[in-house]
Amino acid sequence: MTATATPPTTSPVMLSVAADASPGLLSRLMGTLARLDIVPLHVYARRRADLPGEDMLEVDIQLPDTASAYSERVAALFRGVVGVHAVAGSV
Repeated sequence: MTATATPPTTSPVMLSVAADASPGLLSRLMGTLARLDIVPLHVYARRRADLPGEDMLEVDIQLPDTASAYSERVAALFRGVVGVHAVAGSV
């Protein structure tokens, strides 16, 4: 019996971004993905102004499984976008 190598399994990656609610933020995030030639599977953005003086945008971006190898790089690039406070990811 011969052993066959099984390809590594990949799955979509979800990145959650917390940022200032500014008009250009979504386009800056999408521009980062465009430069890497990544088309997200899903993008969900929600504006939160629960507390006085806090106007934040929460953005969840699901990357395709083909981009899972680049998820750490994408997260690092998102952290460098003006207005972004935090980026969290899950596989």
